[in-house]
Amino acid sequence: VDSVVTAAQTLGVYLDNKQQSQFKRYRELIELRNKQFNLTGLKTWEKIREELFIRSLRVLAPAGGNVPTREWFEGKQAIDVGTGAGIPGIVLKIAVPELQITLIDSNKKRTNFLTEVVNALELNDIQVVNGRAEEIAQEIDHREKYDLVLARAVARLNELAELTIPFANIGGTIILAKSRGVEEEVKEAAVAADILGAAPAITIEVNKPGNSPPDDMVYWMKISPTPNEFPRRVGIPHQSPIKSQMDLRT
Repeated sequence: VDSVVTAAQTLGVYLDNKQQSQFKRYRELIELRNKQFNLTGLKTWEKIREELFIRSLRVLAPAGGNVPTREWFEGKQAIDVGTGAGIPGIVLKIAVPELQITLIDSNKKRTNFLTEVVNALELNDIQVVNGRAEEIAQEIDHREKYDLVLARAVARLNELAELTIPFANIGGTIILAKSRGVEEEVKEAAVAADILGAAPAITIEVNKPGNSPPDDMVYWMKISPTPNEFPRRVGIPHQSPIKSQMDLRT
């Protein structure tokens, strides 16, 4: 766990003994339950540490401004969409305990695992929700309720826009970690982001901490309410992502 501690320090986050123990226990639970719950394809501690833990900490990298990272995240209401094994949500919750976070995933086995992690690590101000983002984002308890929306950006941005922006409150921030070379996707998603209520994206390359390839962090700020019809029904954002105003006539 020493390298995780060092990685956090580079971002101004200092992990105490309790937090270090939580990372160790989290690692143990991932390794214990991985086969049962299909949590990750990573088989070694070195890969889990680098790709899941340290790379997740990159979300905490400063995006400009003069507020230290730790202070900016403290007390925020956050949601991690499609969290899987809890990445990056659990990692960020351990690193910044004052972050209030909701983890959502459609896979029941994974949300059962997350509940086990929350209990084992004795985490507070954290909620685990099983369900699809398209449906949860239409619920009054979750729609436009979050200061911070996170997702590992495995889908294309014009799909992710519809699955994330509706959760953000006005003034809220959506942070999506993508691998390098995201410029075309950002352009492709510009219409969707605008329709859904976000300002034009800001993209920042983040290559630290860790030894993984650089990530492009894509930031959207929510500036107007999302129209009621979004997100559309389950599966539609994936099958027919918004690419232009014309798409909405069908």
